[in-house]
Amino acid sequence: MKPIPKTGPLNATVTVPPSKSYSVRALLLGAMTEGTTRVTNCLDADDTRYALEALRVLGFNVTGTFKEGVVIGERQSMSANEVPIFVGNAGTAMRFLTGWLAFTPGRFLISGEERMHQRPIGDLVEVLLGIGAEVEYVEREGYPPLRVRGKRMRGGFDVSIAADTSSQFVSALMLGGATLPDGITLRIERVASGPYIDITKDILESFGAHVNRDGDTINVRAGRLRCDEYRVEGDYSSASYWFAAAAATGGTMRVRGLALATAQGDAAFLDILAAMGCHARVEGDEVAVTGPARLRGGSFDCSATPDIVPTLAAIAPLASEPVEITNVANLRVKESDRLATITTELRRLGAAVDERSDSLLIQPGWSSEAATIETHKDHRIAMSFAVSGLARGNVTIADEGVVAKSYPRFWRTLDEAIASRG
Repeated sequence: MKPIPKTGPLNATVTVPPSKSYSVRALLLGAMTEGTTRVTNCLDADDTRYALEALRVLGFNVTGTFKEGVVIGERQSMSANEVPIFVGNAGTAMRFLTGWLAFTPGRFLISGEERMHQRPIGDLVEVLLGIGAEVEYVEREGYPPLRVRGKRMRGGFDVSIAADTSSQFVSALMLGGATLPDGITLRIERVASGPYIDITKDILESFGAHVNRDGDTINVRAGRLRCDEYRVEGDYSSASYWFAAAAATGGTMRVRGLALATAQGDAAFLDILAAMGCHARVEGDEVAVTGPARLRGGSFDCSATPDIVPTLAAIAPLASEPVEITNVANLRVKESDRLATITTELRRLGAAVDERSDSLLIQPGWSSEAATIETHKDHRIAMSFAVSGLARGNVTIADEGVVAKSYPRFWRTLDEAIASRG
């Protein structure tokens, strides 16, 4: 249990952790390349540990540390038996490994925690089956766990895929396609979280793949995959909590470690906060946000930025007008059903919320009674509602350890920020 004190204006400087999205992609691409790749500034969290352990189980030579740099060498062993790979509740690892291992010789069983087995993967598997890959549902059709019999394929595929459930389906095929001599062309029918596809394009090009995107059509060709060293940039999703803390308390938070030119869609949270009355600016190597005396409400389409929805929702009751968050149906298949979870926990704080199939409408105001937030095993719920506590007070976060999925140092950084305010 983590009690969150009401702080008044929070003024501090923090350094954000590396991007989870870039870190997982970099680790897997390191295994796909020729030679050895050293990944520096790699996020040390549950999701990246699952990805790294998968590489070890697959027989890759993995050395180094997250602190000093993870070194990924050639695949040294390949088992004739089925290789079990456990990814916890890491959706990126589950989907990316499925797309890559379908084209990698061997037999694999990819499984995770109970919640992972409730998160759909059928759109990705359907495409793989359509191009001749061998993927089998172990329990329930459309969901993990999966049995994959990987094999080398030349590629030259031209496929359509729906990515309104998750853009990771497209990214998985892009990553796998980068190993195919004749590549793959993807025609995206529907997409959510589109900027994550740009992240995949960006890092694939850094590793030597040829990627061409023309609207909703993407062509990936193998090229010569090689990258001796790759440094992961800071995470805008993690930065959102500190930007929101400034907005919620009327203080100023300065965030270090971010790339100012980035493919990360969650950088758009700064634009949302500006529309709500915050002042966002770049000061040297820091991004600073100052909160107003009172936030403004508004309607915000977050289809491209679903990961910042819990953060936005957590400060929405502080606005002078209602806050509407739209086009986020895919939040129902995240670590928790985030639309339902956000609604439940905001109501626990005394806020009025209208939960719809793909949106939320949050009214101004909440109560002052003591409340304990249930995280529903969802890291973003824990961190977002900690921000609520800074402004509201009388908030305790249960099961605070869930932040280890993406931001293990979050509570320590929060305590340091509170201690340094002034």
